[in-house]
Amino acid sequence: MWHCILFLFLVPLWTLAAVVASPHANGFSLAVNPKGNASRDFVRDWAAARHKWGKGVPREIASAFSLSDSLGIVDVEPMGSDDIYVADVQIGSPPQTLKLALDTGSSDLWIQSTDTTYRVNEKGPWAPRYHPNDSTTAHLIQDARWSVQYLDGTAADGIVYHDTVSLGDFKVVNATVQSAKMVTSRFEEEIELSGILGLAKRLPNNIEPPAPSFLSLLRQQLRHQVFGVDLNRNASGVFTFGYINESRASDEIVWVDTDPDSPHWDVEFNLTTWGEMTTPWYSQKFTATIDTGTTLMFLPDNLASGYWFTIPGMKVDERLSNAFTFPCEVAKDLPNLMLKIPGSSRTLTIPGPYLNYGPVEIDPSYCWGGMQSAEDLSVTVLGDIMLKALYLAFDLERGRVGFANKHLHDV
Repeated sequence: MWHCILFLFLVPLWTLAAVVASPHANGFSLAVNPKGNASRDFVRDWAAARHKWGKGVPREIASAFSLSDSLGIVDVEPMGSDDIYVADVQIGSPPQTLKLALDTGSSDLWIQSTDTTYRVNEKGPWAPRYHPNDSTTAHLIQDARWSVQYLDGTAADGIVYHDTVSLGDFKVVNATVQSAKMVTSRFEEEIELSGILGLAKRLPNNIEPPAPSFLSLLRQQLRHQVFGVDLNRNASGVFTFGYINESRASDEIVWVDTDPDSPHWDVEFNLTTWGEMTTPWYSQKFTATIDTGTTLMFLPDNLASGYWFTIPGMKVDERLSNAFTFPCEVAKDLPNLMLKIPGSSRTLTIPGPYLNYGPVEIDPSYCWGGMQSAEDLSVTVLGDIMLKALYLAFDLERGRVGFANKHLHDV
């Protein structure tokens, strides 16, 4: 979820890292909760997706929407109340509880710590931080550095530790922990997010020389190399590792192979429709990245346009590369969006109301569409707007994703 490019310079004993399992050897679960006490911000979520999956945001747009902080760093991390799902993860001995976002679109494990220098919010309060000096299992990797190159050319840097990372009853000893020495001002003021834990399929982390990602270390000790994701709209959810909780699904899970050449969870779809089940299916192949670290959903431009142009009163916000908006009064009546699971007769249904992101700031009578065009992105992205309506399973061994509808109690 970082909107930047990370370069790390690291040398140490990666082979020492291992996972120690509790008696619950089949797996474990992690509860995730949407961040509270924060308002949603469509522009930042829109910009964050473009930094992560596209060419970034033009400076004129960043300036117009105050996406740069006072130090000139482009600052577009989504920080809304229902945009990031955060889990309690323990690092160190004795364990220190940090709040990490679980992100299937990245592979680094980075955190704020006592090494972090705060330039704007110097006196806090801050997010829960890692205190390496208080951990008996923390070992600084000598001469190891990692650096962040921001989009405006400014840089940040950090240091690297080996330490024990605990997820539920599982422990990864001598895991690589990337400790930030500087973060943008938005992170300085965000007290509910300590950092990110990446869960991408095979994406290398940004450590040089190459080092195993945290997920690659964890999977070695899971009896079943799978994890499940059940996010919920405005409610808590759960990630399960080592097993799939099929009771969370309302129908049988259907598995789809991902692109074998992609390090991401990329799945091909070919049939899309919306509205009544009697409407025609649009036949168009597209490959979509399944990303719990992106809030919005992005479809090919003709499909996104086709959907929104059926909504009476729809308007295009030209300030944001033709972002779609619609009258809020029809939010409850938005048509359902449906995708056929390739190779099966099963249909995934995203209820229309889930595609309502929320009011446009300058005109609250209009709402932003939670599904937008992927025209300016390098990939099509299925983010949390869609994922909250489904149960998903990820097969690490076979490189596939399982999809199922689930019981929804808020539509």
